[in-house]
Amino acid sequence: MTTDECILIAGAGPVGMTTALALAKAGIPVRVFEPLDHIPADHRASTLHPSTLMMVEKLGMTPELLRRGIESPLFQFRDRITDRIVAEFDYRAIDDVLTYPYALQLEQHKTIAVAYDIAKDIDCFELIREREVVALSQDDEGVEITVEAPDGSRETYAGRFLIGADGGRSIVRKTLGIDFPGFTWEERFIIVSTYYDFEEAAGYRYRNYVAHPERWCAMIKVPGDESEGVWRALFPAFGDAPDEEVLSDEWIQARFAECYPYDPPYDLLHRNLYSVHQRVAESFAKGRVALAGDAAHVNNPLGGMGMNSGIHDGINLADKLAEAWHGGDHEALLARYDRQRRPMAEKYVQAQSINNKRLLQETDPDIRQERLNELYETSQDEAANRAYLLRSSLVQMVEEADSIE
Repeated sequence: MTTDECILIAGAGPVGMTTALALAKAGIPVRVFEPLDHIPADHRASTLHPSTLMMVEKLGMTPELLRRGIESPLFQFRDRITDRIVAEFDYRAIDDVLTYPYALQLEQHKTIAVAYDIAKDIDCFELIREREVVALSQDDEGVEITVEAPDGSRETYAGRFLIGADGGRSIVRKTLGIDFPGFTWEERFIIVSTYYDFEEAAGYRYRNYVAHPERWCAMIKVPGDESEGVWRALFPAFGDAPDEEVLSDEWIQARFAECYPYDPPYDLLHRNLYSVHQRVAESFAKGRVALAGDAAHVNNPLGGMGMNSGIHDGINLADKLAEAWHGGDHEALLARYDRQRRPMAEKYVQAQSINNKRLLQETDPDIRQERLNELYETSQDEAANRAYLLRSSLVQMVEEADSIE
């Protein structure tokens, strides 16, 4: 195999783009392939945790992210049955370990744009749009990929390594034959946006989780395209009603009225319905190919773990590949990447996102009250509050991963 002197990346989402930027900043030629001809205005991921802001600072991203985003030091858990705030947490309580003691609310596509705006001016970075990686082969020297254009034509490229950052349905992962065990939640998730100001109306923070046995919900604020910002609500959609029904004004307004009975009906800006999975790949690397982000692990959005942990994957992986590029043992380095990142996806990302959902939807009255009481007590105890914040900010995950040899 004739190997071009570069690293190949499948996917130009937040993980693929930040990983490419990290490699390019290290002076390593990188070529990114993306099926779309634009950055999609995706309405899912929208929170950057303090640990992520610290991590991408070395890439030059953080100042522009801060300029575009909304700082959110506080987040709440509420009980819809009693209409009370159960617990409130404040990242400023651990400002001794955080450069940025807040989460940043910023839509995923804007994070991608910030990374791309820096990377495009680096000579060794190349983005090739409207090209999807559809096949790959590898040997001891490198990796060869086949990419497909919208018209069905195909081209081949080669590189020393390949990073699969091509999402939950990753062709790279499937081609490698890596299993993706886990499960799919029974209900679908629907995200709806409105300009209605829930902070002014009901004292909501910019990140809120509302518990109810059947109609749990979450509410966050993002910058949007207007100066006043946009509020996004997340609801479960149980049953087998057709997508068209669930996406109808009637269905959505009914859910809004149940969860947020302040001033319905609400002006609706957009709506999005999707299925949610909890899965972790059985390996994050094989030969000269590694997986990162949703290609390696997927989870529900409660807690904002997915995009953040994916960016952590990518920056960790970029460091390993930079060492391999300069003569390090790539097999040992990628094995360490797998040891560091895969257990973290299971221990932190999967565990916390699942626990967040189960807390919000608990149906047994006694267990439900016990869990809400525990959350309140955690928020009131200094040591427990600190431990909770270190975990939810992913600071503890990063430190634990880095300690693994």
